[in-house]
Amino acid sequence: MKTTPHLFAQRLSKALLALSIGLFGLMVASGNLLDYDSNWQFVRHVLSMDTMQPWFHGDALRSRAIHSEAIQRLAYAAIIAGELAVGLLCAAGGAMLLLALRPTAGIWLPRGKACFTLGATLAILVWHTGFAVIGGEYFAMWANQFNGQFSAYAFTGIALLALIYVNQPESSAD
Repeated sequence: MKTTPHLFAQRLSKALLALSIGLFGLMVASGNLLDYDSNWQFVRHVLSMDTMQPWFHGDALRSRAIHSEAIQRLAYAAIIAGELAVGLLCAAGGAMLLLALRPTAGIWLPRGKACFTLGATLAILVWHTGFAVIGGEYFAMWANQFNGQFSAYAFTGIALLALIYVNQPESSAD
């Protein structure tokens, strides 16, 4: 199949988008590792529910708080591991999509899309399920002084849109 400029541009766009999301996951994970304490404080306070806004009086919800530092650190480690996996999978998918730009590299397109799909799905699970659902609703992060819901929803939306776009069939029409 002849690669048209339009087809090349679509594939390059998808590869760069996948690489960008991979870079984000790697930067977030490395930031959490290099400056462990900053985001540790965020996770610790959300899970322990000890920094709720003064107007919050949800004693029934406060019963969900986790005060065990060991469990809190395990949750933080799981978050970092998820972010790192997102970064690695999406970056690898993007690299494979770059390899698919060559006319003879047919195996790289489906492999790159598959790898990126796993990474982007994991991104949605980390930021939507982890931060928006569990942090935001179960631990009432919306009422906490440490509230990362807006950022979680923003990145979830970007990951979801990228997932849809990257998995669309390419059109060779100019």
